[in-house]
Amino acid sequence: MRKTRTCDSAEMNTGGSACSVDWGKIKGAIIVEHGKKLPAELTPGKLAELCHADRPDRIYPVLTFVEYAKSGGEAQISAVGYGPNQYNGLNAQTDTFTLARFDEMLNAELLRCANKQWDVYYWDSNKMLIGYNDGTGELAGIPMSAVYPGSTPFSTSGAKSSMTVNFAHLDAEDSQLNFDYLKLDFNPGNVVRGLTKVMFVEATSNKYKILELVGGYDRTAEFADALSTNAEHVFTGVTSVSYDNEKGLLTVTPGEGAISIKQPSVLYTKDIKWIEIVKIVKVL
Repeated sequence: MRKTRTCDSAEMNTGGSACSVDWGKIKGAIIVEHGKKLPAELTPGKLAELCHADRPDRIYPVLTFVEYAKSGGEAQISAVGYGPNQYNGLNAQTDTFTLARFDEMLNAELLRCANKQWDVYYWDSNKMLIGYNDGTGELAGIPMSAVYPGSTPFSTSGAKSSMTVNFAHLDAEDSQLNFDYLKLDFNPGNVVRGLTKVMFVEATSNKYKILELVGGYDRTAEFADALSTNAEHVFTGVTSVSYDNEKGLLTVTPGEGAISIKQPSVLYTKDIKWIEIVKIVKVL
């Protein structure tokens, strides 16, 4: 028998949920690699762990949003000759969120990956996690063709420096047709942060500091105890680490081979959180 088809585009219902959603203001976004999803069972601890996961499973939260503007995603209506206007899809849509302040590190990171496709979840002030229904039963991220920043890096006479993050939908109509969400029992903004790139910098022979890659802020004291206590777990090529509180330096006792530091997923298990050590700088 020949396969038949149904006319889905001519069927609809106009009823809403029996429990109407009180949509709040979007407070933040979680960026994931295209095709990756947040786990079905989300807990505060699991989200924090995913912030430190090895790529491509790592998540990239962006927060806190203080304003929203929508560009596009509007119906395209046109006529053929002297016929009636007809619907012809939605135009391209970009969601623009304003951050509370300019962040030079985030701006650079988003620019670096501005041509990359991502999937994105939003969360709002009512703990709704908003995403995309891909038919699998697990909430997916909304497909985005690009995520890119906009910035006014310096204060003007009338306003402080500012920054926006722009999310360009891969297919605006598809995003709206498959809009979906779930209710969380916690506020993601309380448990997620992006990782900061830092360097392990040798000040003098075998004595090191931990400095932020951009700006050089010294964070040695913050992680000194955890690094010293867990040296054998977080370093390779090192036998022990001690901290001189007076001089603010970590003293490293070298072992065999070159010194290297484990991935954030390992550091996280040893209470070394929210950083990725991307470079070891030795004195010449």
